[in-house]
Amino acid sequence: MTLSIRSVYVSPPNRPERMYTRDRRIVPHFDGGEFLYLRYGREDFVQGQLAPGGIKFPKTSVNRGSLSQPEDALFAEDGKFDGLGVVEFTVSDVPPRIEQEQGPAYEFFLLHVPCDDNYSHSEIWSDQSPRTGDYKVPSKTVKLEFRIRLCQRIGQDRIKIEAVRNRMA
Repeated sequence: MTLSIRSVYVSPPNRPERMYTRDRRIVPHFDGGEFLYLRYGREDFVQGQLAPGGIKFPKTSVNRGSLSQPEDALFAEDGKFDGLGVVEFTVSDVPPRIEQEQGPAYEFFLLHVPCDDNYSHSEIWSDQSPRTGDYKVPSKTVKLEFRIRLCQRIGQDRIKIEAVRNRMA
C-alpha cells in the first residue's frame, strides 16, 4: 500500500496585511511579464491543461502577482476557497484580440479593480473593436475562443497551489 501526502491550502485565521487596500492607489499599467493568479477547482484541470470552463465570464477575476502572493487568491475568512488551487499566467498570455466571422472583433485587457480587502484584485475585461470604453460581453463564439487560447498557455507547470477539491464541494 502506498500512502500519498498532499498539501491542502487552509486560510489563516487573519487576513494578511498586504491584502488590504488602505490608502494605496490603482495601478493602471500591467507589464506583459507580470504574473496573474487565478483560482481553480480540481475539475478545471483535464489532461494536464486548464479546461475552458476554468475561465469565468464576465470580467474574469484574477490577482496581480506584483501586488500579492498566490495564496491570496484563496483567502477567505470563512474558508470557502480552502482546497481549491491557484494557477499563474502572465499578462501577455491573455489574448489581446479575437476576431469572429460575423460580428465585431473583441479586445481583451486588464483593469486593476482593488477591493477594500484585496488590493491586488483585477479583472480581464472585453470591449468591442473599436473600443467603446465600456465592458462588452463577448459573443459565445468569442468567449470560447478566448478560453481555448488562454487555457493553451496554462499547463501543469503553471500550478502554484494544487486543487484537491472541486469548486462545488
